[in-house]
Amino acid sequence: MAESELGEHCFSFTNKNENEVNRNIGSGISLCLHRPEPIPKMSQISKLGHIRLKTRRTNLVLQAILTISIVSLSSLLAVTPVGGQTITGSLTFQRGEDNAITGLIDNLHGFAYFATDTLPGIIMKVRLSDFTKVGSLVLNPGENFLSAGVIDPANGFAYFGTFVGGHIVKVRLSDLTRVGSISVRSGLFTTAIIDTVNGFAYFGTVFGVVVKVDLSSFTVAGTLALPNSFGLFGSAIDTSGFGYFSSGVFGPGTIYKIKLSTLTLANTLALPEPLGATPLIDGNNIFSYWPTLTNPGSILRVRDSDLTVNATLSLDSGEADLNSGIIDRAEGFAYFATGGGSSTFPTTPEIIKVNLANFKRAATLTLQPYESLLFLSAAGVIQPEAQGGTVAYFGTYTSPSYIIKIKLSSMNRLGTLTLQQGEEAFSSSVIDTGAGYVYFASDNVAQISGTGAITRIRTSDFSNAGTLLLNPGEGPICSAVIDTAHGFAYFGIATFPAKIVKVRLSDFSPVGIIGLNPAEYSPCASVIDTVNGFVYFGTNTFPSNVVKIRLSDFTRVGAIQLSSPAEDFVLSAVIDVNAGYAYFGTDQFPGVISKVRLSDFTEVGSLTLNGGNFGEDELAAAAIDPAGGFAYFGTLDSPPVVVKVRLSDFTENQSLTLNEQSFGIRSAVLDASHGFGYFGTPGFIVKVQLSNLIEVGATTTNSSDSLSSASIDIAASTAYFGSFSNPGTVYKVSL
Repeated sequence: MAESELGEHCFSFTNKNENEVNRNIGSGISLCLHRPEPIPKMSQISKLGHIRLKTRRTNLVLQAILTISIVSLSSLLAVTPVGGQTITGSLTFQRGEDNAITGLIDNLHGFAYFATDTLPGIIMKVRLSDFTKVGSLVLNPGENFLSAGVIDPANGFAYFGTFVGGHIVKVRLSDLTRVGSISVRSGLFTTAIIDTVNGFAYFGTVFGVVVKVDLSSFTVAGTLALPNSFGLFGSAIDTSGFGYFSSGVFGPGTIYKIKLSTLTLANTLALPEPLGATPLIDGNNIFSYWPTLTNPGSILRVRDSDLTVNATLSLDSGEADLNSGIIDRAEGFAYFATGGGSSTFPTTPEIIKVNLANFKRAATLTLQPYESLLFLSAAGVIQPEAQGGTVAYFGTYTSPSYIIKIKLSSMNRLGTLTLQQGEEAFSSSVIDTGAGYVYFASDNVAQISGTGAITRIRTSDFSNAGTLLLNPGEGPICSAVIDTAHGFAYFGIATFPAKIVKVRLSDFSPVGIIGLNPAEYSPCASVIDTVNGFVYFGTNTFPSNVVKIRLSDFTRVGAIQLSSPAEDFVLSAVIDVNAGYAYFGTDQFPGVISKVRLSDFTEVGSLTLNGGNFGEDELAAAAIDPAGGFAYFGTLDSPPVVVKVRLSDFTENQSLTLNEQSFGIRSAVLDASHGFGYFGTPGFIVKVQLSNLIEVGATTTNSSDSLSSASIDIAASTAYFGSFSNPGTVYKVSL
C-alpha cells in the first residue's frame, strides 16, 4: 500500500524547556518525560493526558517526539568501538498484552477486538461465544499506541490510528492480518468514527485536525482543521450525517459538530469542563451525552439540533474522570466508567448505569481496585445476547489487561479474561553473584495498575530461570534492592499508596508486603544499608519523601520530606554505608542532589548542579564509588551528561557530555576496581574512565532499547543491562 502524506503540523520542544511544558500545559495536566522507553510510551496518549497530581512518573509524549528524531540521528553517527567491551548474549522475554485502550465489536461474526496503548500496538481478538482469546496481531515497528479505532464488520476490516507516527492501519478481521497503512503527517490520532453506509472513516488528531479516509481505496479524502481545538479527544456519529468531536483534555472543552458529506464545521459549543474520550448519541439523534474529566464527574446531556446543554447529571465526590462509555439504545441506558485519575488520584473504578429516559443514575458496579479503566480509554463494547438482554466488555488499562464481561440488566460480572502477562519494561535490577542469579523487575510504560513480574536469569549459562508473578494490583515494580547475606530482595511497587514487597531468594517466593502512607507513592529510587538493617525508598512525588524500612521485622519506621520544591520528584539514589549518608537525585531543571544523614535520618544538604546550564538536568541514574569518594549521576538530557560529585565536601567535580545523540542516561554501574563506569542510554552502553571522566567508547544495542536497568558482576567482568521495552530484553556485556 502506497504511503500518502498530508500537510504538516509541526511543533518543537527543546529539552531545556520540557520542564516548563510540564508545569504549564494546563490545569493538572502533565506531558511528562521520564526515563522509560526511548520512543516512548508515551507513549501514548495515555501520557498525553495523564495528570501530574503529585507524581511525574508518567512520561512521554514529548519523549516520543524527541526520541524519534534523536534515534534517527544517532543511527547516522559513528560510534567509537570499545576494546574488550562486547555484548556476548541477549535474552528477550514474553510480550505483555497491556493497556487496552480501544475496543471494537463485530456482532455479525461474534468477535471483539481490543487494541493496546503499547509500542508497537497489539490487537487481540476475543471470541464472544466462549469468551476466549483466539488471536493477537503485533503491528509493525512505529505503529504504536492504538488510541483510535473503528470497525466495518460487513466488509471485514478494522482501522486503527496510532498516537505516535501518524499511521492509520487497516486490518483484515477474518484472519487478523495487517493489510496496509496510510502515513499522515498531521497524525497523533486520538479518536475516530466510521460511516459504513457511505464508506468513510474520520480520524481526529491531538492537533485538532479531522482526517477523512475513503475506505474503498484506503486513501485520504480530505482534512478539516478545527478552530482552537488542540487536545481533540472524543468523537461520536449520528445517523443524520453529522459527526461530533470534542477538545478539552488540557482545559475547558469544546464540542464541534461537523457535516460529514462536505467535511465542514456546522456548529460549536464551548464548555467550562474538560471532556472525556467517549461521548454517546441516542438512537433518535436527539441527545448526546458527554462525560467530563472532573472530580466529581458529570455527564452533560446536549441537544444535538442546536448544540445546547439540556441537563447535567452530577456524580459523587471521588467518582471522577468518566471514560469507557457505551450505550444500549434498545433498553435505554448508558454506562460510564470512573476512576481514571486525571483530576484526582486513581480511585477504585466503578461502572455507572444511567437511565436515559429520566436521566438519573440507575445502578453502580464496583470493580477491583487494580482494574483501572484509564480516563482516556474507550475500550468498552456491547453485545446483544441471543437469549435476550445485553452484555458488555470492558478492557482495563493495566499490565496485563483484563477483559471484564458484565450482564447489563443486573449489573453483575459474568467473567474476566486475563490477557498475556509480559516480562517487560525492566526499570530495576539486582544481582546475587554468590548464588549466580540476576533479577529484572517489570515496570509498566504507563505506570498504571498491574501484576508485578520479577524475572530471574541464571548467570552461569545466561538462561531464563523463571518468573515470579505477584498478585494483581502488586505492580508495576519501579525499584529494587537486595540483601544477599540474608537472602532477600525488596521491590518498590508504584501503587497509590505504594507497597513494598519482600521476596525470599532461596525459593523465589514473596514472603511479605507492607503498604506505605497515603502520600508515599512511586517509591522508584531505593538504597539498602545491610550493615545497620534498613532500606530507604525515595518517592517520585511533590513534595518528595524518603521512607525508612527496618529489615529485621519488615516495618516502616519513619519518613522525611525533602526540604525544598527543587528536590521534588526523586529519580535515583546511592548510598555510602560506611560514611552514613544517602544521596537522592531529582527530576529537576537543573538537577538537584539531596544528602541525607542516616544516623538520625535527617537531610543535611542539597547540591544544585551547575547553574542550570543545559545538560545537567533530571538525574535518572546514579552509581557510587565510596572508597574513591565520588558519586556519578546520569542526566536525561540529549546528549546525555555524566556528573561527578565529590562526596567529601559535596561539590560538583566534573561533568562529561557523551558523544551519543541519545535521549538521556537511564542506568549506571561501576567497576571502580578497574576505574570504569558503564552507562545505559537508548541504543548504547557507554564506557567512561572515572579518574578523568573521559568517554572511552560505546557499544550499540537495538536503537529502540532504553537501557533503564543494570547490574554488574565485577569478579566475572560482566554487566547485565535491561531494556524498558515490551517485550523486555536483557543484554549480557563482557567488560
